[in-house]
Amino acid sequence: MKNNLFLLFIIGLMLHSCAQLNYLDQAQNAFSQGAALESNRVFGEQAVLDQPNAAGAQAMSFATPDLFYQQAFAQVNKALESESKLKADGVLGNAHSLRALSAWKLGLYQQATESALAAKIALKDTDVPLPREAAMMTALEGLILADQAYVAIQKLKQENQNRSTSPSAAEAMSLMEKIKKHYEENIVHSSGAGRIEKALSVIDQAKREIPERADIQTYFVMSQLAALKSWLDELDHIYGLLKVFGYANTNNDLKRWFDQENDRYAQKRDGYMAQLAPLLSKQKENVLYKRWEEWLYN
Repeated sequence: MKNNLFLLFIIGLMLHSCAQLNYLDQAQNAFSQGAALESNRVFGEQAVLDQPNAAGAQAMSFATPDLFYQQAFAQVNKALESESKLKADGVLGNAHSLRALSAWKLGLYQQATESALAAKIALKDTDVPLPREAAMMTALEGLILADQAYVAIQKLKQENQNRSTSPSAAEAMSLMEKIKKHYEENIVHSSGAGRIEKALSVIDQAKREIPERADIQTYFVMSQLAALKSWLDELDHIYGLLKVFGYANTNNDLKRWFDQENDRYAQKRDGYMAQLAPLLSKQKENVLYKRWEEWLYN
């Protein structure tokens, strides 16, 4: 498995000292396999999963990342029933971190947020600094916001994709105002409360916490690029509606607003792509860089 696969770096962040604790070991293994399978689906790499026999191989063919994340979440919850033992072994922060990541992957955002806070507290109360885990817990808020924006954007697209008739002029203008409000909530808002904008800012903060680790910087930048892909999807959807409603060339206010937001997106995209290149071997010639180019430039 190539070491630059999206999401797989998380595996190496967690629980290096927990092999002797059975529940945590099982949780780590399950999370690792879920991350491997998810990376396979995103980037087309062959996931390396434990398949001890033919029956196990057949079972793996039906496996999903969520099944592994559910297993990880269940096992780490069992481990956390004895927090005093974990604290004595110096791995309480690791366990809370793994629970936070597993909950995030399962869409249990409130539990993920609570576990991330518990992890930060535990990580500060340890003799051995763990800056990677601390940075990941900082980034988690941004990762959750990006996920929430993605879900909202997919829902918006689905609501409008089956539109069989053109609305009246008044209905079209009302819909565009609704979509602008959706954009401000999920992408960029003048108050700074847009989900994607805030996600990018939070992950930038996490990057500043651990500037010396290229592998983690790479993951964080790619997480930001994934958020930008959601931003682009929303812009593409809006432009499609502008054309359908006849506004692309006739409504100067809407066209001006769209062009402004498209330029804002392009500026962010170019900035984060410029951050990604030096983190990769062969830089802009790296296959991963080229794949992000395909996804983010249109």
